[in-house]
Amino acid sequence: MDFVAEEYSRRLAEIQRQLELNDLPAILLHQPENIRYVSGFHTMGYFTYHALLVPARGNPILVIRDQEENAAKKTAWVKEWTTYSDAKEPLPPQIAAAVRAIDQAGLAGGKIGVDYHSWFLTPERLEELRRQAPHTTFIKEPKIVDHLRLVKSAPEIEVVRRAAQAAMSAMQSAVDAVETGVSERKLAAAVYSGLVFGGGEVGVDCVITSGERTFELHGSHTDRRVQAGDQVYFELTGSVDWYLARCMRAVINGTPTDAQRRVAESIILVQDAGIARMKVGAVAGDVDRFMRHGLLATGARESYTNRTAYSLGLNNKPSAGEFERELVPGAEWTFEAGMVFHVLMMAQGIGFSETVLITDNGPERLTTMERKLFARK
Repeated sequence: MDFVAEEYSRRLAEIQRQLELNDLPAILLHQPENIRYVSGFHTMGYFTYHALLVPARGNPILVIRDQEENAAKKTAWVKEWTTYSDAKEPLPPQIAAAVRAIDQAGLAGGKIGVDYHSWFLTPERLEELRRQAPHTTFIKEPKIVDHLRLVKSAPEIEVVRRAAQAAMSAMQSAVDAVETGVSERKLAAAVYSGLVFGGGEVGVDCVITSGERTFELHGSHTDRRVQAGDQVYFELTGSVDWYLARCMRAVINGTPTDAQRRVAESIILVQDAGIARMKVGAVAGDVDRFMRHGLLATGARESYTNRTAYSLGLNNKPSAGEFERELVPGAEWTFEAGMVFHVLMMAQGIGFSETVLITDNGPERLTTMERKLFARK
């Protein structure tokens, strides 16, 4: 298990309290992060159907492919599950296994919340659930687990710190590898080597671009070779047990121009002041407005339509963040202690970002690499 039993007991108790408040006898979860958060179960094989039935009373039941039973025994505290095999059955076997779990829990014919927002609950799967369990009502659940995940416990924060260390290890390897003639592919090798040796895993693909490609927001590495004077842009993600930390830096292969220095200094100045405003109780829209208008006032950009920060935590492909809390114009939610954010800002192919923890004593930057425009000469 990723955490001690008491951590999972705390999570389950709060989820079941929310189920009672929402008059839901159970929820059937499909998002891999939520399944891992509640049960501990995880596998690289989450591309196949898996689910977790969480009743308002009693223990959860996993729904897994039979090939993943050893993973369940190793990673999950939940010890009750239904399985399906890849052999043909009269009904689609994955959904039949979920229906068996519902029957096993004595919940057939009642009301069950399902995570409509999950990329892993396709319309086809939901339709099949309703077809195979015609007397059970499946309704949209109010993101109970997703919202609980927003505020991290002390053990979770320690894992995020480790992810931040891995991200910085990868970034240092990246900066050191920049030179004339090096390919983006070789830069990627340095990044992922630094990530793994820094204690992390490859949870989310890293952004690695150079030259004119630095204007691509989410570009992956290619065979392009770095030329003299090129900008090189990195957005790197450290992952430990699926908990993410992320940072951006830019490198100039040569001597930065005055314009490049001004852009970098403008971003850092505005972003530092914005991060300082991310305090418990602060309104997200106010902080966003400060950073957004602040950068525009420097002239580094003519417009800024991107979010300036988003919540980060237990995330895995295809998602790169929680995104349940975003700093965008008009956002009315407030910061709480234990929340973690990726705070980002880009202009003219140069970007800086940090992973920031909200504490009762103010914001804490978990990615502590020097904030400057790096130059390789």
